[in-house]
Amino acid sequence: MVGPSGAGKDTLIRLAAEHFAGDDSFHFARRFVTRTADPDAEDHAEIDEAEFVRRRDAWDFALCWRAHGLGYGLDVSLLTRISNGQTVIANISRSRIGDAAAVFPRVAVAHVVVDEQLLVDRIVRRGREDRAAAMERARREAPLELPRTIWRVAEIDNSGPVAQGLGRFIAFLEACRPDGQ
Repeated sequence: MVGPSGAGKDTLIRLAAEHFAGDDSFHFARRFVTRTADPDAEDHAEIDEAEFVRRRDAWDFALCWRAHGLGYGLDVSLLTRISNGQTVIANISRSRIGDAAAVFPRVAVAHVVVDEQLLVDRIVRRGREDRAAAMERARREAPLELPRTIWRVAEIDNSGPVAQGLGRFIAFLEACRPDGQ
């Protein structure tokens, strides 16, 4: 899953994980992030900078990147889950789709979009940025560059009620169900 900060990616992932609870076809990955964890905003495994560097250098991440001064990583164990037939759902940076396609087989991209003003309001509500910084962040161009090897792509509009965005995301995940189950 990719999309701008504040688009509701973590909310959609959390609710989809609840929806698919008990369905072993899907695994919802937790990212490692060099930021204090806040389960109400973003459920991630909190690590410090030294641990991030150690894990990166030891190849303990299947995929890692830096954005906004923070380190992000996905655990290498996700590759085993995929080889065992699970579909892994992860929130990654739009700029790392090509890297993900090089690491993971059969990558599908759910691109979450949201109305610009709503995006600004959500960013401000998180309390990390003021309105001016939120507007600048929302207006930043981040093109969605997809390698030809991408298996499936869907745009998930999350501007309306969360149930609508969730329904779109769940339908996309169902279309990506392993072995057409």
